[in-house]
Amino acid sequence: MSRIFNISPYDVKVPERVVAARMGFKGVGRIPNEFKGIYEEVYEFALKISKPIVVVEDYDVSSEDEIIIDGMKISGNLAHSQLGKSVKITAMLATLGEKLDDEISKFHMEGKEIESFTLDAIGSELAEFTIRFVDGILRDERKLKGSARISPGYVDLPLSLNSWFAKKMGKYASVKCDDESFVFEPRKTISAFIGWSN
Repeated sequence: MSRIFNISPYDVKVPERVVAARMGFKGVGRIPNEFKGIYEEVYEFALKISKPIVVVEDYDVSSEDEIIIDGMKISGNLAHSQLGKSVKITAMLATLGEKLDDEISKFHMEGKEIESFTLDAIGSELAEFTIRFVDGILRDERKLKGSARISPGYVDLPLSLNSWFAKKMGKYASVKCDDESFVFEPRKTISAFIGWSN
């Protein structure tokens, strides 16, 4: 059974230093003054057009020797270290919606490259902090011990798992996955697993 979180983007707090690092201003800790006005304007715009949705589904682990949920084996060192002792595994799919993608492309087509680049960076972090927001809710609700949240494409967790997320949960958030690249549409979409142990 799916649980749907419709999140207000205004409730998701993204630190400026995180966006600054995403934009390449590493070690600075803030957006430089010459870009601050554009950043603040584009950030507010991002909040207005984003429609964050997080879909959550819980699965029992069906094998003691392997990590299998919903008939699917999750393999690799990262999965083994984080999910290996789980009694339940939560699958999460978070997206900001297609409007943000459209506006990134629109800025680009209009020659507003700084705005496009800034909106892209803000969108990436807003998606990340949206899934963190719901991650926090789940951990507060549950009495089990939660693993680190892990996502396809990191370390050796196959990016191809995104296809499973899209097929199982995408209909609730209008998310699709390219069959060859395994990239989500909309692009500002994140999938993840959390393992729960006693």
